Formats: sequence, structure tokens, C-alpha cells
Amino acid sequence: MLRTIALTFLNEFRLLVQDRVGLFMLLLAPLVIIAVAGFSLGNLYGARMTAHTYTLPLVDDDHGAVARAIAAALADESAVTVVRVANLDRARVIVSDRDRAPLAIVIPAGTTADLAAGRDAHILLYVDPIKRLEISAIEFRIADLCRRVTAGAQAEVRARLADGSADLRARLSRISADLEALHSGIADYQRQLTNARSSAEGQLQTQIRRQMRSTIDALRAQTQAAVQRSVEQARATITSQLAARRDAISAVTIYLVALQASERDFDRWFTALKAAAGSHAGAIPPPPAFPPPPTPAALAELAKPIDLAFTAPPIPIPAASNAVPAGAITIKLPPPPPALPVPQLRADLEALAPPALPVIPGTLGWTERPVSGANANVNSFDQYVPGFGITFLLIGMLLGISLGLIDERDWGTLARLRVSGAPLSGTLIGKLLARFVVGLLQMVVLFAIGYALFGVSLGRSPAMLLMPAAAISFAAAAFGLIIACVARTHDSVMPFGTVVAMTMSAIGGCWWPLDFEPWWMRDFAQFLPTTWTMLAFNNLMIRDLPPISALWPSLATITLGIVFLAVGLFGASRLYD
Repeated sequence: MLRTIALTFLNEFRLLVQDRVGLFMLLLAPLVIIAVAGFSLGNLYGARMTAHTYTLPLVDDDHGAVARAIAAALADESAVTVVRVANLDRARVIVSDRDRAPLAIVIPAGTTADLAAGRDAHILLYVDPIKRLEISAIEFRIADLCRRVTAGAQAEVRARLADGSADLRARLSRISADLEALHSGIADYQRQLTNARSSAEGQLQTQIRRQMRSTIDALRAQTQAAVQRSVEQARATITSQLAARRDAISAVTIYLVALQASERDFDRWFTALKAAAGSHAGAIPPPPAFPPPPTPAALAELAKPIDLAFTAPPIPIPAASNAVPAGAITIKLPPPPPALPVPQLRADLEALAPPALPVIPGTLGWTERPVSGANANVNSFDQYVPGFGITFLLIGMLLGISLGLIDERDWGTLARLRVSGAPLSGTLIGKLLARFVVGLLQMVVLFAIGYALFGVSLGRSPAMLLMPAAAISFAAAAFGLIIACVARTHDSVMPFGTVVAMTMSAIGGCWWPLDFEPWWMRDFAQFLPTTWTMLAFNNLMIRDLPPISALWPSLATITLGIVFLAVGLFGASRLYD
């Protein structure tokens, strides 16, 4: 039993050493796939990038500090090469035409001003949706750059605020000291005012009494003089009036004397009248009696002049003592106020309110926009439906063409066809044509399912997708013919052909964006039909470009298919003829 087990165990190793296909699948095939995936996705998992890995066109419409900071920071990145361009159109061309140009950076006008004014500012990233993995890696660095620019601007403002705060604290300390000195000076001044007030009140009372006495004496003298002048004036007035009266009385006296004489004359006349009347004298009434004239003594008394001599009444004199002349009152002034730090205090208080506080800068961010005008957010199935469709198209051609030819050779079918007079070239072309149609239908069905289940984009003209699909079907059929010539046994077709098909798919951009691969893989990918087919599909489905954009890649795929076909026909003519 043990011997059987041991012999069986050793025999398996002997068979494995003799089985080249098995050894290939155990060692070489995994190494090939691992190498392709490792080199392609090394940047995604943090592998060190070589210098100038990416080309980034930069459009500076701001020409400010932020633009200079971004350009300087990008220049320090060894993985990127910054190309300054004048406008967005030139940047679009660079992103579209260069392999390692996943996005363009546009710094809008006013970015620096918005950031300085405290508003959020955004730089614009015009991206190629096909290059999503590269875009993500660069956007991560740009986000870090935006954070650094924002942090630097805010740190500068914080430093200015710190300096201002220190200056403010120093000013507050000086103001506090000035206020203490002001409070102390006011207290001393209040005490001095209290003492000066008490002293001034006593001096004022004494000096007021002296001033009042002096004023009363002066008023008394002035009053006596005024009364004397009034008496003299009244005396002169009355004297002048009495002189006129004496003249009038003299005239009255003369009149009365004349009246007495007239009375005597009237008596004589009346007596003569009676005598002349004769018998009628009794009829004449007696004349009226004249009033008796005043006595001469009374008239003499009336004419006597009035004696106006009288003495002015004396003004009472108050008790005079210690009289002082007017204006002699003097009051001791209060002490001058102490010198207070008012000017310095005013200057410090005005400095507490600066004309403009520093503005905290806003946040610098970025906004993503598609460089071709399509949607920047790509459906992952837009990449994987055509990519894996091409992969399984290649594997299907291995089953249909490579294995079919080898089986027909082993079964003698090809020999019988030759005996019947059918040329080998006609047989091969018929087989390739049939598989071409099958491959084309396979791609159409996959796109229909992808559209129905996964919502893949069919571009502006879905019918145009038939052109790259037909081109890759033709190239894949020719590829199957080559594998049938290289892998000459049935058992070696699938291992060898599958590894080659998967390698072509991976390097050609079917599994991930082509631009994420190292330069030597991208250069090698230019000779693979999968590269050009994926470019056509991406232009139509993801970039949403016009149908004409798929024409040149499809022609390149057809050209490579013709080369594959020529090589395959040459090999088949030597192997199967």
C-alpha cells in the first residue's frame, strides 16, 4: 500500500515535468498576469512614480498669490510636469491627445480675491472621464495642495491676529496703568479742592464784610451830594416861579387900586345921573355894590417873598470799621489740576479699534468638470462591458478557431476537404468569416444586456458602436488563427491562448485605463488591437464624442487585424497544408 502511494506520488511529478502546458499554467501564466497587473496598477497602490509621470496643463486666469502658490507646489511634485497654456481650448487638446494628461487645471479669475475676502474659492479641474484612476490619484494630491494653501493663508492671518493680540494686551496694560494714575490724580485733586474750598469760604466772608462797609460809605457820600444838588436845584426853580408870582400880584394890586378909583368915579357919575333925572330920580335903581377890596395888609402879605432856606436831611452813617476799598476782595484760587495722561490714554483707546480686522481666508477647493463636455461621473460598466466583452471575444475565438482547426486537423477533416479539392485558404476564410459574424453578434448582445441591466451609455450614435465591434471581431478571428499556428496541440491552445488574450486585454486597456500603465507598456499597447478598440468605445460611450472619433481607432484595429490575418494564413499554410 505504501509502495503504491509512493510510486503514484513520484509518477505525478514525472508527468508534471513532462507536461509543458501544465508547467506553463503553474508558473509562467500566473507570473505573466501578475506582472501585467502589478505594473499597471502599481500607481494605484502607492508604488513610487517616476519623475514627470503626468502632464498637467495649467490655465492661470487669476494671476494672483493663489495661482503662484499652486504652480509652485505642483512644480515641487516630481510625478507631474506642469505645462502653462493660454486658454482652456489648448488645455483640452493636451488632455485629449496626450496619454499622461488626465486633467487640466484652470484657476479662475478672482480666486485670490475671493480667498482673501473670506469666501470659498474653487479651482476647476477639467477631467477626461476615461482616466478616472489617474484622476483620483492626482485629485488626492490637489486636495492636499488646496488644504496646504488654505492652511498657509489661515496661518498667516492667525500670526497677524497673534501679533495684534500681543499689541492689544500691551496697550491694555498701558491703559490700565494710565487709568490707575488718572484715578489717583483725581483723588488728590479732590482733596486739594476740599481744602481750598474751606480756606476760600473764610477769606470770602471776611473780605465781603469789608467790601460792604466800604461800599456803604461810598454810597452815603454819594447820596448826600446828590440830595444837596437836588435841594439847590429845587430852590432855584421855586425862586424863579415866585418872582413871576410877585409880578402878577403887583399887577393885581394896581388893578385893585384902579378899581377903587373907578368906584369913586362911578359914585360921582351916579349922583350926577340922579340930579339930571330930576323927578325921575326915584325910578333909577340903585347901582350894584362893589365887593370890598382886600386890605392892604393882606395884599402886603401876599406879595411877601417865600423863604426857601432849609437844611438837607442827613443820611445815617453805619458803623464803619476796617473798611477796604472796592475791588480789594481777593480769593485764593484752588490748586491747578494734576497733569493727567489724557492724550496717551486717548491714543491708546483709539488704537483699540483698528480700521479693519484681518479677514479669515476662505477655503480653497476644486470642482471637477469634464474636458469633453460629457458627464464627469462615469458608469463603471461603461468601461467593463466593452472591456470584458473584448476579453471573452478573444477567448471565444480560441474555442471557435484555434481549437476547431487543431481538432479538424487531428480528426482528418482538413485532409478530406483538401482531397475534395477545397483550398485551405478558402476553408480558413470561411471559418474566420463565420466566427467574425458570431463575434459581432456576441458584442451586440453584450452591449444590449449592458444597456438594459447596467445602464451603459451608447453615445450619441449607438449604431456607430458596430464599427469598432466589427473591427475587433475581425482582429480577434485573425488572432485565433495565429494561436492555432503557435499552439500546435489541443491541450496547449487554451492555456497559452488564454494567457495571451488576457495579457492583450489587460495591456490594451480593457480592464483598467490605459494611461495608468507605465510608459513601456503603453508603447507596447500601440501594437495591440484591444488598445485601439477600447479607444473607439471610450470616445463614443464615455467621452461622448462625435461618431467620427471612432473612425481612426477602428481603422487601426482593422490594420492590425490584417497583419494578424497575413501572419496566420502564412503559418497555417505551412502547418495545415
